[in-house]
Amino acid sequence: MIDKMRAAVSDILSESYFYCKQKDGTFEMEIYADYRDEMSSKTAGEICGSSDPWLALWEKMQEWYFEAECQYRSDLEKELREKLESSDGPYPGGLGDAEDELEPVIEELVCWTYPEDHFLKQEFFVNIMLDTGDGNYDYTLNSAYPCWYGQYDARLDEKSSLLWLARQQGYTKTQLWRALRKGDVADPKGFLDTCRQELANLPSHMATLTFLVRMTLRDLIELNRCIKLQDRNGHFYDATKNPYCGYIVLGKETMTGLFDPWAGGGSVLEIELEKDVRIPIRFIRSAMPDGCDDCGRYGVGDVYGMCGSAWKDSLKEIHAPKNINELEARAG
Repeated sequence: MIDKMRAAVSDILSESYFYCKQKDGTFEMEIYADYRDEMSSKTAGEICGSSDPWLALWEKMQEWYFEAECQYRSDLEKELREKLESSDGPYPGGLGDAEDELEPVIEELVCWTYPEDHFLKQEFFVNIMLDTGDGNYDYTLNSAYPCWYGQYDARLDEKSSLLWLARQQGYTKTQLWRALRKGDVADPKGFLDTCRQELANLPSHMATLTFLVRMTLRDLIELNRCIKLQDRNGHFYDATKNPYCGYIVLGKETMTGLFDPWAGGGSVLEIELEKDVRIPIRFIRSAMPDGCDDCGRYGVGDVYGMCGSAWKDSLKEIHAPKNINELEARAG
């Protein structure tokens, strides 16, 4: 008996513009999002911070669109009943003994999908904060001279993220150290001069090297999946011991500087990159929408009040490990 119901419902759905027939004979309908539907930065941060971001996203979609799914289901059942019981339908005059078959057949044949792509394309203002080993020193290693907290004769520590960036940009430790003592602060030009300007305007003894990047939720989830791989061999307080987790490439136009999310301070965020920067993901302390990082109470927007144009669309590449699924399972 149920085969008759299944065939009848399938024939009706095949003639509908709203339901798309799949290769396995089932039918799919996407629940569309209103163009005004937006995910908050807080929600995006919660999703990216969860142990399984894709599952967390699906649960949010279910929470937001479950009522719509129930309404579509109810409307479909009403429409099917009318056509099945019509004078030229397979059950003229009523379903009778087949009454209990309609709902199971709908469950079997019809799937309503949530508008994930609508939200995966949404862009967020993301602060990518580094820890190249200086996190184990409360990020005080970046507060070198001419920062008020720095000592004139002190050498740069090997684990300073500012030193890491200088080497990445093609400069040596000695070149950076000398530039911090003799560079031009009034009219800085180039990477080295702007590093001196950054430190001369740094009011905090704790500062993490931060990149301001505009990212889609899809890229944000992918990046945070890679960041979680840092702990797959156990948690290391010294980031230099973290295993390989892939890398990202940011364009040289990225707004870059020293920021203190704990005290709500920072410098001028005007370090001038002279070439694109390739960042090992094992050195990324966090990559969260502005104001959503769990390391402090303050976001860049809270401190500086800058408009969205400060976050550049400068993410060029996310290179995840090829065996990321296997590594995620190991990380647990």
